Amino acid sequence: MNKNIFRQTQIKRLNQIDITSKRAKEALILESFFDQHEVKNARKLAITMSHGFELDTAPIIQRLIENGKCVYVPRTLPERQMEFVEYNLNTPMQPKFQGILEPVGGNVVRPEALDLIIVPGLAYEVSNGYRLGFGGGYYDRYLKKTPASKIVLAFSEQIYSDPQWDVEPFDVPLEKIITEEGVQFER
Repeated sequence: MNKNIFRQTQIKRLNQIDITSKRAKEALILESFFDQHEVKNARKLAITMSHGFELDTAPIIQRLIENGKCVYVPRTLPERQMEFVEYNLNTPMQPKFQGILEPVGGNVVRPEALDLIIVPGLAYEVSNGYRLGFGGGYYDRYLKKTPASKIVLAFSEQIYSDPQWDVEPFDVPLEKIITEEGVQFER
């Protein structure tokens, strides 16, 4: 299926999850995430600032900081590039690409220094660990630069047994996919 059409279908599907169900699913995903050895062993973690229909990352970020982890959030750059900037609860933020909050200023982490990256997207397939992102290509470019573990936190509505979209040669497979039902894929 055409990626853009499938993206619109997924956004509609995710917007149909009622808030009570969404919060219950997020709580289960959060607990499963913090049980993973990659999370327990990581010192430097990268995670996106969520918005709208996405899984709410604010409680995850809060708990990571409370657990003494170094948290980094993305900032977009020209030519569809991105970097991750150290984040704490006092970091100044401003809306940028697609309205996502990004840090203003701050310390940038080198891609090779990250231990774990939580990768966002719209859909994931559990035969090989591929994702359908939002269409900018920012994450696929960045993921090629980092040896960090690549984990997805998703709702079951985002999971497919095989890709329903065209997988491109530049797509980077993920290492673990976690939903409210637990680990759905592990490389």
